Amino acid sequence: MEDSSGRRKRRFWSTKTEEIVTGYLCLLPTLLYAAVFLVFPVFFSLVLSFQRWPMFGPKKFVGWQNYQRILQDEVFWLSLRNALHYAVLYVPLSIILALAVAMLLNQPIRGVNLYRTGYFVPVVTSSVAVAVVWSFLFNTDYGLLNDFLTRLGGSRVGWLTNPDIAMYSVVIFSLWKGLGGNVVLYLAALQGVPGHLYEAAKIDGAGPWAQFRYITWPLVTPTTFFMFIMGIIGAIQVFEQIYIMTGGGPMRATYVVFMYMYDYAFRYNEMGYASAVGYLMAVIIFALTLINMRVSSKYVYYEQG
Repeated sequence: MEDSSGRRKRRFWSTKTEEIVTGYLCLLPTLLYAAVFLVFPVFFSLVLSFQRWPMFGPKKFVGWQNYQRILQDEVFWLSLRNALHYAVLYVPLSIILALAVAMLLNQPIRGVNLYRTGYFVPVVTSSVAVAVVWSFLFNTDYGLLNDFLTRLGGSRVGWLTNPDIAMYSVVIFSLWKGLGGNVVLYLAALQGVPGHLYEAAKIDGAGPWAQFRYITWPLVTPTTFFMFIMGIIGAIQVFEQIYIMTGGGPMRATYVVFMYMYDYAFRYNEMGYASAVGYLMAVIIFALTLINMRVSSKYVYYEQG
């Protein structure tokens, strides 16, 4: 760069330095957001987990007492069993249904894009709003499901009021709500399977089941592995549908860990104890994830090439 007299001006920064500074300035709003709303809460809640804080009173350091109290609380272990029960029911069914629907939607049928959109719509709808709608559907006295059953001569079912059925009702809703996301993942995996493999299998006389067993399933196992791990993590953290549809009842049949944590944080105002529950669950989820990765990875097909 030259001035009016033709002499070359000295640059305070090099071009490369200016580009770096400009890049960080562009990232600054995102970095500030992450620092304030992500990083700070993580460390603040960790410190809080070793304190007793009634939210509107002074903090008191109690060391490991919060964690010891959690491990001695039978209600915590009940909520953890319920969360694992939900995960065991939801995750395998969600994977099986998603793969079946994705294989159907991967066929050259008329209006397939409309069907794909229809399956994905529940994913982008408000969880709270659709949970309220499904609560009305499951209502014992005036729900549409019981109205349909009574018209067929059956008796009313306590979908959300019977302790033996309530968890299954929540799982049914969750399957409907989350199916579209898994279907999209499986569709992407199925469309990545080379077509010549199926052609060669047909020439060799392989039927639909043989093609699925030896071609489709091995090539979608990486996607299945990802969905299984993420499904377990998400299922153990289930909260919204439980809170809206059952509130943890009846008789704590659907009372899961994050309902337990929510109650201590916002009903009993024990923020330190609730923070300890959150970190203990983080450790448990991390351990379960490592175990799942160690076991499930043995069944994943990795294409050589």
